[in-house]
Amino acid sequence: MRKNILLTTLGIMIWMSAVCGVSAEGTQSSNNSLYSQKFISNLVKCKKYKEERQMEFFGMPVTPTVVVEGWQNGKCVYSNFPKESPESKYTCYFTKAQLKEILETSRKDQSKKETYKGEGMTYTSDPMSVLFTKYLNDGVTCKMPEDK
Repeated sequence: MRKNILLTTLGIMIWMSAVCGVSAEGTQSSNNSLYSQKFISNLVKCKKYKEERQMEFFGMPVTPTVVVEGWQNGKCVYSNFPKESPESKYTCYFTKAQLKEILETSRKDQSKKETYKGEGMTYTSDPMSVLFTKYLNDGVTCKMPEDK
């Protein structure tokens, strides 16, 4: 159980680092194109797609992996996990309205900060990171490994 919590936490931290542009130290990356256009295009179309990135996390090489799995029961299935720890994978189930919101958000100026205020947390970052944080924390859209 403790190992699963640690791996899930590692998975979330890697997700924040790679997908949201937050470094291991918790600062915003200078890279404003945090999501590749190819990833966004495939996600909003819900077309099967897989993208991996190499990065270092506290001096260890890791490979964050994002996968658009396609439509399932009327929702677009998306997953994210460190390749080195696939058991920490979380999965999101996006509605068509959420995919439209992702597309609209991807067109915003990603250098302008937005803020997410959720239960017990406030998170300020680029618009896409804030949107994905909202989905991750809404208790419905995204499921963590221990939630399944």
